[in-house]
Amino acid sequence: MRLVLVAMAAVLLAGCALDLSGTAWKKPDAMFQQVTAVEMECARQTYEIGYGPDPVLGGLLDVLRLALNESRLQVGFASCMSRAGYARAG
Repeated sequence: MRLVLVAMAAVLLAGCALDLSGTAWKKPDAMFQQVTAVEMECARQTYEIGYGPDPVLGGLLDVLRLALNESRLQVGFASCMSRAGYARAG
């Protein structure tokens, strides 16, 4: 049962991790489709990094581990977008 709850938390966190709507990042003269394509490529590259080791620690420690992994993925995604010349919108 605990494993199911941890998996559900991971899915919820992953769903919130990356905004691929094409509106969170901007670049002068970039069209919406270009932004979305770069976001998708950065998301692919970010998730290729992986989540790292997956020790089952239990309870709140697993939630903390998942949150740290998601944070690491968000930083990787933001770094990729910045390297592509994009800046956070508003």
